[in-house]
Amino acid sequence: MSNRPRRLAAWATGLALMTSRVVLGQGVPPPPAPNIGPQADLNGLTHRMAERVRRLGEDIASDLGRTPQGRHLLQDLRELAVSVDEFHESLHNTRDPYQLRQAYTGLDQSWHHLRWQLMQPGVTTPAVGRAAGGVDELDAAIHQALGLRAYAPAYGPPPAGTPAVPAEFAEAQRLAVALEQRAQALAAAVRANMAGVPGADRLARDAARLSQACDAFSDSIRDGQPMDVLATAFGSAATVADRFEADLRAYRLPPPVDASWRSFAAAEVLLRQRLGLATPPPAVNVMLQPAGNAPSPILALADQLNAQADAFLAAFTPTVRVVPEGEWILADAQRLKQAAATFREECGRGVDPYRLSQQFSAVDQLWGRLARRINRIARGRTGPNIETAMQMGETCRQIHDLLGMPGYSPTLEAPVPR
Repeated sequence: MSNRPRRLAAWATGLALMTSRVVLGQGVPPPPAPNIGPQADLNGLTHRMAERVRRLGEDIASDLGRTPQGRHLLQDLRELAVSVDEFHESLHNTRDPYQLRQAYTGLDQSWHHLRWQLMQPGVTTPAVGRAAGGVDELDAAIHQALGLRAYAPAYGPPPAGTPAVPAEFAEAQRLAVALEQRAQALAAAVRANMAGVPGADRLARDAARLSQACDAFSDSIRDGQPMDVLATAFGSAATVADRFEADLRAYRLPPPVDASWRSFAAAEVLLRQRLGLATPPPAVNVMLQPAGNAPSPILALADQLNAQADAFLAAFTPTVRVVPEGEWILADAQRLKQAAATFREECGRGVDPYRLSQQFSAVDQLWGRLARRINRIARGRTGPNIETAMQMGETCRQIHDLLGMPGYSPTLEAPVPR
């Protein structure tokens, strides 16, 4: 009797444990930016970026491939190359500017994480540095074509010799980017989910004004600005936000609008605190550090994420050889677990949003990679492993929102009924 049916059955069983439909981001997309470049330009830029990523891979393999660090970098670069190719392919079918910006943000995080690793002392070589600079140039051009604000997450202290940036300024800049993105999503959620509700037209106009005010605040930030200058510049956005929150209390919000508002409010509270501004209690519970001696919710979420990562690894490891890209999924999950454990240790040292956001940036990026990898083998099936992965994704999203992280936390959706 042939072993082929058994092999197929084993493959299908492993696949069913892992596959599901993956969608990057959440909520309703905000309106497109007015400065989106022509699609043809974006197609050409992405094609050139794919070529430069491959060239960087050749230089890393040649100069660093025999070192443990080099092999680690090559693993990350392979994932980046596949992601660039997938983004390039998506340009043929995707015309919505926001969906393109959202998809590129995850890829961009992977590139900046790899770039940060290359900047560490003793890692790179002149050839690798030149090749990385070429990718940087194309990344900047794609940002401009997409109308996407450039922002490089901090994955740790800057390398020795780089200009020092005050933590207060870096944190305010990070939160300003996050607030702008969340205000756009909130405005779109109001328009899409509250059409026809009496008075919602006025609410939609206020949400649009809030988005514009947050965008103007981000545009106003310049390197080296004192915190009191930033606080004054944020005044108009704060006034619009206060008025908008007061208006929201008159409505029973649909879940997408409520979720978008909570996400916005979490970042706004952190930004007000960083700028030394009064922080009126928001109508939703989004406080990273509650009043009094109450523990921060970030501690329980960090514990939860570690337990979910352990459960995923324990369940997935036996199926690794029957799942497509199983070894890569396992490697990503192991690195995610390590990053989550480090993040939990940092939480135990005190709830400092700036320090915790640096530590969580690695978790955020690794979860995005794992989600994209699962997307490649998705077939609309589900099982225990994918359910655990969905739980990890939801926990990452909650931490992402609570810390005011820029970008879009990937989510795994339930499978489509057949």
